[in-house]
Order: sequence, then structure tokens, then C-alpha cells
Amino acid sequence: MSLAFSPFTPSRRRTSIAVAMAFLLIVPAVATSTATAAAAPSSPVVASDPQSTDNLDSVLLAEMRRQNELEPALRAIWDEQLKTPTSGFAGVAFEGKGLSVYWKGGLTPGMSSTLARARNWGPVEVKQAAYSEAELQTAGQKIHQASRSHRGSEIQSVGYKPDGSGLEVTRGPAIVDPGSAKDSSFARSAKAPVAQVLQEAKVSVPVTVIDATQPLDLMVSRLDDSPPWNGGGRWEAWRGLDKRNTCTTGFGVHANGRSYVLSAGHCGTPPDIAFQGTNGSSAFDEMGPVYDDDWRSDLLMINSPGWYKIFDGTSTTSTTKNVTGYGYWAANQLVCQSGRTSGTVCGLKQVQSQGLEVSCNTPDSDGDCGYVIEGVIRTTQVDGAPAARGGDSGGPVFTLDGSGVRAKGILVGGGGTSMYFQDWADVIRVYGAYPNTSSSTS
Repeated sequence: MSLAFSPFTPSRRRTSIAVAMAFLLIVPAVATSTATAAAAPSSPVVASDPQSTDNLDSVLLAEMRRQNELEPALRAIWDEQLKTPTSGFAGVAFEGKGLSVYWKGGLTPGMSSTLARARNWGPVEVKQAAYSEAELQTAGQKIHQASRSHRGSEIQSVGYKPDGSGLEVTRGPAIVDPGSAKDSSFARSAKAPVAQVLQEAKVSVPVTVIDATQPLDLMVSRLDDSPPWNGGGRWEAWRGLDKRNTCTTGFGVHANGRSYVLSAGHCGTPPDIAFQGTNGSSAFDEMGPVYDDDWRSDLLMINSPGWYKIFDGTSTTSTTKNVTGYGYWAANQLVCQSGRTSGTVCGLKQVQSQGLEVSCNTPDSDGDCGYVIEGVIRTTQVDGAPAARGGDSGGPVFTLDGSGVRAKGILVGGGGTSMYFQDWADVIRVYGAYPNTSSSTS
């Protein structure tokens, strides 16, 4: 294996790494050995990297720090909810100076006990919800089924409001160039109107319809890394001589006693082989086979060792941050993403859980379409800036935790100011996988 070192990329000893990454794969940065990394100071290039989380706007940074103080409470609430998924739980949100838990009916004994413990970390309030999360998801499935009974529909996504008040259906914009789709006949076919699909679905919960300003893209399209692999780096899926997609590495994870690299499911599928870097360059290295992909959650794992760091900064940065742990989602919480094309983008406020309709305008690596990615979280960039770009798919989504980052999930798509990611509860549900951290790899 050959390594191409950029002038600003220091070498990583023992398991050396030199990296330069771009959107959905950020420019590789150095990752030192476990022993070296613990003592190494921050990279000297941080101050000059405008996209590093070390240079966030002070107001945004303060809010992210404040929310991080309630992460233990949020994790306790979700850990309890995952034990009883059909309970009255509707959602949880950062509101005011604390957390609001929306619940239909009486609390379970387990949740009552959990909330009492969660209040040790800050204010936690219980608010009544009209519908539970389970009820909203059942209604949402009826809409997805009605949509799939047509050759295509206007529905882009079905969202579950975290306050339990009902569903939010997003009507996608018209496709300007249907000929660019892999199945142009599908793209040109008449799409069933939202009103017709809702009438056929016969749901009894309130439904709000909103219009998307941008098409939803599965964003496939930093550059020089070596094993164990950092998150936020560029990788390509190949099947023989056929290049399938270019995406971003997510997090190094461990499951079943082994280490893997987590990314987005639409980026590849067995028997694809993952390569890191740019094809034709001396840094184009084989990572390993795609071990498994799960289209329902849009997650995959590459059978190759992942590191406990992610790239943080521009699309050509060599700066990395340690992963300290993981957390679950909550409405109004601010997260960042680190894609190989976009670099690090912050100010992404979590809005709601969604079921995304994958149309034939943006099929996956096998050309499959007409299915639903369940349980993804929609975010909106608070300053109106682009949230993600092509090639960012599979990249890490995270919050800040001291000088490190907390894994929140894997980027799956976006458009305009919206970014969608699969949250960590589904990573655990699908793969039983947890992020590699400096403590877990030492």
C-alpha cells in the first residue's frame, strides 16, 4: 500500500495515517497510534481552518455545549424507551433550558423512575401528547403503502412530529431534468397527487402537508487515509471494473468482537469492494468488502478496521477529533456533519423523525428505487446555508463533547438547507454496533 502525503499531513506512527478528504469524505488527517494520540496536542492547523468546530460561532458553540450537559439525561430516556417501543412515548425535545418528554397517557413505571434519575442532570418536563410515536408510525406506514401502490407519487417523506400532534408529509418539487434519472421513463411518469394518496391511506391522525424547495438526493457522488480508517474520509464502492458510488466514511464501530467502518447503505452492497482515496492516484487503497447493507435503515458496514477519530474542518483538512461516545436524537438539538465534499457543517437543528421515499430520480447503488428508508432524522441549517452536498452520504453526524465529538448517526441525504441522517438507536438495532472511542481501543 502506498501513501500520498500532503504538505500539511503529519504521519501517524505505528498504525500510520495520512489523510486529505472532501465532501461526504473529508480530507484525511493524521491519526496517531493509541498511545501517541492520548498525549498529542491539537493539530496546529486548527486556527486557520474556518470549518473546524474549534472555530464555531460563539453563540452556536455555547448552545451546543449547554445541550451537551443534558446528554446523559437524553440517553437514559431513550435507553428506557427502547425497552418498550409501543409505550405512550411520542418524542423528546430540547425546549427552554431543559428537555420536554411528550407522552400519551400514563407513564410506565420504568419511565417514571428514569425521569426522576434524568432530572439529576437538568430540567426534564413531561407534556401530554395526542398520539404516541408507535401510533404515528403505524399511520405513516399506511401512507407509504398507498404511495407505493402507484408508479410514483408527490410524497418525498412522511414525518412524525416529536410532540405527538400528528404527521407531516413533504411534497417534493418537480424534477427539472427527469432524463438524468437511471429510469427516465419512471421519472417522466405522472405522479399521484398527495391528496389522492392521503385519501387512499385513510389515516385518522392529523396530517400537515408542506412543500419542499429542493429535491431529495441520496448524496453519493478527504482523500488519503490508511487503516484503521478515520470517519469523514472519501471512499468508493467498486464491483469488478464497475464503479458504484463515491461516499464518505462514517464512524469506526465495533460489533461481535470485531471492528468495522460504518457508512450509508445506498453507497454499496455485497459483493462490492470499498476503496479509499481517489481512483488513479497513488493513495487509492483497498479497504475491504462491503460486509452488509440494510436498505430499510440505509446503513452498511465495511469489513475493515475503523479508527476512533473523524476529520473536522474543510474538505481538505488534516485535523481530527476523538470520538468520545454516542447519543440519541432529540428535537431542536444542534448537530454537525463532516462530509467529504462539504467539510464540516454545523448549525443543523434536528426537526423530526421521517420515513423517506426513495424515488427513481435518486436510486441506490444497484439502481433500486420505490422503497422507504425508515427512522431517519431531518435537520435544517439554521443560517440558511447548504446542509449537505453530493458525496457526503455515509459521513459522521455528531455533537460536541468537550474537546471531542459524540456520535449521533450517519448522513443519508439532503437538499438545500435540509440534511437527513440515520440515528444511533437504529445503528444499535440493526447491527448492535457502538462507536470506537479512545477508551475502547486503548
